[in-house]
Amino acid sequence: MKKRLALMLALVVLFVSTFGTTISFAFTNDSYTWKTVPINGGGFVTGAVYNPSQNGLLYVRTDVGGAYRWEPSSKSWTPLMDGYAPSDDMGVLGIATDPTDVNRVYMMTGLYTQSWAGYGSFCSSTDKGATWTKTKLPVKVGGNEDGRNSGERLQVDPNLSSTLYMGTTKDGLYKSTDYGKTWNKITTFTPSDVNFVCLDKDSSSSGTATKRIIVGTNSLTNNLYMSEDGGTTWNLISGAPSNYSPVRFDINSGVLYVTYAGGDISYLPGPGSASSGVIYKYSISDKKWTNITPAGQGTYFGFGGISVDSKNPNIIVAATLDCWWPGDMIFRSTDGGKSWTEILRAGTRDESKAPWFSKSNIGWIATIQIDPYNSDNAIFTTGGGVFMTNNLSSSKVVWSYEDSGLEETCTLELKSPPTGTNLISALGDVTGFKHDDLTKAPTSTLNGGFGNNECVDYAELAPSKFVRAQNVKVDTAYGSYSNDGGSTWTEFKNFPSDVEGTKYIAISADGSSILVSPYIKGSNYSTTDTYFSKDNGSTWTKCTGLPQTIKPVSDRVNPNKFYAFDCYTGIVYISTDGGATFSTGASNLPTLPSWLSGEMRAVFGKEGHLWITSSNNGLYYSTDSGKSFTQVSNVTEAYKVGFGKAAVQGGYPAIYIVGIIDGTYGFFRSNDQGASWTRINDDAHQFGASISVITGDPKVYGRVYLGVGGRGIKYGDISGSSSVKYGDINGDNKINVLDYLLLKRYINNTNIKLPSDNSLKAADLNGDSKVDSSDYVLLRNYLIHKITQLPVK
Repeated sequence: MKKRLALMLALVVLFVSTFGTTISFAFTNDSYTWKTVPINGGGFVTGAVYNPSQNGLLYVRTDVGGAYRWEPSSKSWTPLMDGYAPSDDMGVLGIATDPTDVNRVYMMTGLYTQSWAGYGSFCSSTDKGATWTKTKLPVKVGGNEDGRNSGERLQVDPNLSSTLYMGTTKDGLYKSTDYGKTWNKITTFTPSDVNFVCLDKDSSSSGTATKRIIVGTNSLTNNLYMSEDGGTTWNLISGAPSNYSPVRFDINSGVLYVTYAGGDISYLPGPGSASSGVIYKYSISDKKWTNITPAGQGTYFGFGGISVDSKNPNIIVAATLDCWWPGDMIFRSTDGGKSWTEILRAGTRDESKAPWFSKSNIGWIATIQIDPYNSDNAIFTTGGGVFMTNNLSSSKVVWSYEDSGLEETCTLELKSPPTGTNLISALGDVTGFKHDDLTKAPTSTLNGGFGNNECVDYAELAPSKFVRAQNVKVDTAYGSYSNDGGSTWTEFKNFPSDVEGTKYIAISADGSSILVSPYIKGSNYSTTDTYFSKDNGSTWTKCTGLPQTIKPVSDRVNPNKFYAFDCYTGIVYISTDGGATFSTGASNLPTLPSWLSGEMRAVFGKEGHLWITSSNNGLYYSTDSGKSFTQVSNVTEAYKVGFGKAAVQGGYPAIYIVGIIDGTYGFFRSNDQGASWTRINDDAHQFGASISVITGDPKVYGRVYLGVGGRGIKYGDISGSSSVKYGDINGDNKINVLDYLLLKRYINNTNIKLPSDNSLKAADLNGDSKVDSSDYVLLRNYLIHKITQLPVK
């Protein structure tokens, strides 16, 4: 026995330096499984493109949520850009699929073209979007600007696929002859704002660059150009309709079909601004225009999507643009446009995959496309998702809402209470949802109308009581409350005057006090003073001591305490009387410029514990109700913070952040109050868009929810495949003196980092949900064969 102890002690000395290396990681990694909290709809899908050479190969693009590929077998969409770190690339202004090499697909990406915006990107894939190569473009791309519904601007030459054309909205027309690796501006084409690029396959033979190119530009006159020599020279197409901007096109057998929208050219080609419209077709050989607008239509709205059946040019479908009431229409012609039948309103809608959408009008139809392989299949895209049919020739077309996997809602707030429902969300445009089941789309939105719900909160000590902030007044107020966990809602009886919408809302821990920060009427979404109510919104009184445009936060234990943080002045405000008055707390926190933001969150179960993100200034916490703060030294940048169930019973709640540690961007979890961190995502799960909110689940350890701007709601759980081997503290699949030493050092100094959360589970050798000296005594006894089984219970 003594020899074994002596050997063990010798090994301890020998491996001291090794252990020092083992625990010196800036952060560890944990394996997570990421899933979508299904909404199955929402968000503007701005384009759809079929590949003509592979049955069922279909792509869609969105304005802020990236691109997706259709999976016919599962009738769902695969997101193609989840491996992108947050960037402007989630605005996809153009997408093109190679008609000869079905594995190749391309995108032009970027969100904005204003002076402060960065340059766009060109993204190419040779595996149908599974992986991408990205290069910066010499132009800006406005994937979330007016005109994003028109197109397509990006085209692959159908006769020579190494050649691509790209139309821009500010800088004219570009051409590549090396699969998009390099681009050159076509200087002979002088207009700057391109709506679409059309390549006439019939103008050349296979293997030779297409000669005839037609470009539509955003102008009410002189807006269609044609080149017959591959883009060397250009001529206006005469006789085109005036007072309209061309929106979309199709071409078949020498005939060009164009939809038009009229109105204020500053906002054309839409969406949202078309006040008139027509549809024309142009016979290229005899240079003849024919008006084929559905009779009596287009007098107060425009036209957008159009598609000609590749198997029968007499069959055409076309969609209206901005027919606000009673909603957009789709027309079908079987005689080349001489006569039309309306098939959307006259048909039926199947929204069984997202029942909540059934109360919505269909608007902002961007495109409609007939499947080149099956004339009965078609897709159209809208401001709220995608509809598809497989009986287009029927007298009563059935349009199915097919958005499984395509999640483009913008999440503004998430709350997971300690009892009751799993999750309640506040979303842009579609109000928000109550998710009792994380695997199913809800049957309805939070009742009380559509529009933005900017914020939602619950009373920590009475978690069935919720409040939410709205930008739409249904009857009396821009906010409401629920006493049954979010199942039903009651609008506040009154509201502060001269406001239109609420930005922030908070409720005290016991639900007795509600604070709101409304928008000033006519101010273009600037918030005004903060108000409090002690009677569920029947009366409101202005809070004193707070600046305008500030978010109140309730203490999660003490009902009398509220806080607020001004990230632009670095000042914290504290209330101890239920939000009636505030005084200044810490005033020396770092400040941020106007284009960055920080946030404050309060920890459940810990009175006075506050955490602040300050973007590139890092992460800070307070344990004295905001009077002073300590910086977390190992976090370089922090953007969002939230809290979930502790790793061990009675421990500090798990902390989740979105930020940068040791030069790596990611989502991180800490089980020891920020002393050490574990990265819980990988480079394949970054979700492309900015994370608007992160919060843990107080009921399930390790579960975390993400609100993703333009990618809906994600949640992650620790991968169930990683089994715990008790005693294997360092994760090398062995139980030896290395584990003993690491465990002892950790117990003596909890700043020591363990390799993963499995290490904590593996260290709980007596099964009491704690890791302490009794556990390393058990491990020692196991190593010297005094006991033969772990864990010991």
